[in-house]
Amino acid sequence: MKKLLLLGLAVILFTSCQNEQRYFTESPEITSFKTSLEQYKNGDWDAWSAHFADTAKFFVNSNKSVNIDDFKKGQLNLLSNFSSYGFIDQGSFMEMVLDSDDETWVNYWATWRGKLKANDKEIDIPVHITSEYVDGKVVQLYNYWDSAPITQALSEIEKANNMPVEDKAIIAKVDTFVNEFLNKQNTEVLKDGLADNYVRYMNDVKVASNPQELVESMSVFFTGFPDFKITNPHRSPIFNNTIFVHWEMTGTNTGEFAGSPPTGKKVKISGLSRLHFNGDGKLDEENVFYDQLNLMQQLGKTLN
Repeated sequence: MKKLLLLGLAVILFTSCQNEQRYFTESPEITSFKTSLEQYKNGDWDAWSAHFADTAKFFVNSNKSVNIDDFKKGQLNLLSNFSSYGFIDQGSFMEMVLDSDDETWVNYWATWRGKLKANDKEIDIPVHITSEYVDGKVVQLYNYWDSAPITQALSEIEKANNMPVEDKAIIAKVDTFVNEFLNKQNTEVLKDGLADNYVRYMNDVKVASNPQELVESMSVFFTGFPDFKITNPHRSPIFNNTIFVHWEMTGTNTGEFAGSPPTGKKVKISGLSRLHFNGDGKLDEENVFYDQLNLMQQLGKTLN
């Protein structure tokens, strides 16, 4: 009788082990993974980071791991070339399994799609991601994808941007930009003069990422100085589609400027601009440097 009882317990234990669930299509880990994909798509990197352990290891097409900061830095560098990106739901598949060592893994197969800023070209790349979860956090992530389509597309863009443009064409575009847009506030000339991915920096601070943002940023100056004018532009020789322009700006502060009421004071400042033109002869990057403190002092502002 005792032997029969022990045999019965063994059968029950064996059956229980055999029926233990080890494959899942829904779980807290899968929900967490799906949420992280949305945060990645929206660029919410702080929320995205919360899904990973501090010591998480990332393997990207390699058996050599990087930490979360290096992985995020690489992603930001890559994604800076795209106006939109994310994973396509159609055809995607996600599962969670417990392996023979009782480790929890979420596997994901999908197509990643991104649209390039430079030419609006869409790139589709099959991707496989598998992540190990411990206590609800990812401790290891393996990411496999073909980087060739992106590398080739970026190489083509760089080649196009570095194609030499006739000096006369660049000089004509610079003159139109200064005389028509800056001095006459004629925004229509920007359609033919600026690239869609135009970016502008003022004293190393990005103030515009497209032509429309340039108009918005310059409206502060146009409003504060209705007689705003760039005078005495001196151009450097052109090298690699790049030209430097030394200029003077004059104007009378008869309008609100940067949140301050008009002072009625006249100002005169000088500055230097670096302009780069792409292979289509359109301005795609502008770096403007000027003495902002000098401008504010001429308006009667002090550091106190």
